[in-house]
Amino acid sequence: MNDSGNYDIFEGLSGIVKGLETFAYALNKVQTWYQQNADNIANYLLAFAEFGEWSVATNKLIESQFVFTDNLTQTLAHEIYQGADVEEVMTRYYFDNDEQNMKKLIQRCKDSDYIREYRELYNQILNAYDREDYLLACIGLFSLVDGLLADCSGINKTAFQKRLDCIADKFADKAELNEIDRKTLCIYDAFKKFDCSVFKDSRFSEEEPQAVNRHWDVHGRTHREHTRIDFLKVLLWLDAVIYLSEKDAQLGREGENDEHLQHDFIEQ
Repeated sequence: MNDSGNYDIFEGLSGIVKGLETFAYALNKVQTWYQQNADNIANYLLAFAEFGEWSVATNKLIESQFVFTDNLTQTLAHEIYQGADVEEVMTRYYFDNDEQNMKKLIQRCKDSDYIREYRELYNQILNAYDREDYLLACIGLFSLVDGLLADCSGINKTAFQKRLDCIADKFADKAELNEIDRKTLCIYDAFKKFDCSVFKDSRFSEEEPQAVNRHWDVHGRTHREHTRIDFLKVLLWLDAVIYLSEKDAQLGREGENDEHLQHDFIEQ
């Protein structure tokens, strides 16, 4: 089977570009407001310095294949910005404190309506994870993400680019400026930098990547030992697709309600 379309990911990212342009517009508005209203220039500079740290931290996470779907706090961003090892930071965040944050992530995906049709598969994935069969768990997650992308995008072909674009387009068409929060930006950036993700294009004629890679896993070509961090990276992608799809559906409902209200007002 030729699935080279899965990796032609650098063209046509119109939905993601829309989202980033919207955010850039939002930043310009914020900057103008600060310039007009900031009584304390020190606080003004501090706010933008903190955002700079947050942006650098986001990029470092993505380069290490993490789509961070929780709130990237300034404290956590500062630690990564200062040069802390990203995998060590993510290991502490998700697996310390009796793995509370990892359990929340697993449960959040499980509770999603989008997972309902895949409940048996998801439970088997979790069983493999609990047994520390991380390669099997990753292969199962890649399969689940594939099915979810088809459901959420309405595109049955296996090209990840087209399906991700479709979800991002739908979201960008409805999103207001106040919807472009930090969590959404992390996900947008991850979609934009698809080439740094677990779906990175990697040819069998070359050496196997040292990081988890869908192409090598699902085609049975991998020889590397998989870890719980690999599982976490793929699970975060599942959570990201669920999040963006749910936000799109929410915005769609709100838009329909606005249309009904506008219609009622006109009728009156």
